[in-house]
Amino acid sequence: MRGLSDQSFDLAIADPPYGASTNANWKLEKGHSLPGFGGAWKLGSHAWDTLSGIEGFETTLRWLSELKRLVKPTGSLWIHSTYHNSGWINVACQLVGLEIINEVVWFKRNAFPNLSARRLTASHETILWVHTGGKKREYFFNYAEVKAASFPEDYLKKPGKQLRTVWDIPNNKTKEELRFGKHPTQKPLRLIERMLLISAKRGGRLLVPFLGSGTEVIAGLHYGMECVGFEIDPQYFALACQRITEEVKQQEVNLRLEFAEC
Repeated sequence: MRGLSDQSFDLAIADPPYGASTNANWKLEKGHSLPGFGGAWKLGSHAWDTLSGIEGFETTLRWLSELKRLVKPTGSLWIHSTYHNSGWINVACQLVGLEIINEVVWFKRNAFPNLSARRLTASHETILWVHTGGKKREYFFNYAEVKAASFPEDYLKKPGKQLRTVWDIPNNKTKEELRFGKHPTQKPLRLIERMLLISAKRGGRLLVPFLGSGTEVIAGLHYGMECVGFEIDPQYFALACQRITEEVKQQEVNLRLEFAEC
């Protein structure tokens, strides 16, 4: 992302590694360590999700600093997290000068049960909506359209009422969304579409620093946006390219995807 121009994007959506495969333990000097937040999801040997707490925090500072540089004062950012990494993301936002607009709780009413019977079922994830920190708070907010909107699957949103910070969106993906394969942390398209309704300008530019399976880009294309995405895992980069290529067959769009570290 270092080659991209300052303040050249209207919106960024970041779905970084959670550190959930390894508990995000903090490895300190002289062999000492500090346990992470527990509850490893054991997603398998995913190299992209094995950062320790300190590595994850330092990496988060780097990519958040880049996103702050790249997003316009009139734009904003969405950042996905769970309890494994939400603490360091919140602190990192403060350190790089990003201001939190809202903390959204994505309630997944069809969450997978906890098989250990030693914890409550994890049925939500946290999403931060942030802006670049200017005192004027110039970020775009499509208030009127969001207030008027109706989401049939969301029992908490009533037409004509303000959208609240708890979103009831099932984690189901359609057959089309899974047609070419899936990513372990793949988000449903309708979740991303809600973010765009809130904060995106049609025809604007969308940055996706963790491309994954490409859902954010597909939502952005539906919204008429120019999309730039980055991915370091060749398997998921190929999956995203398949999905996006199929999506744009009948469209003429401005699309750029890079297989590279951000």
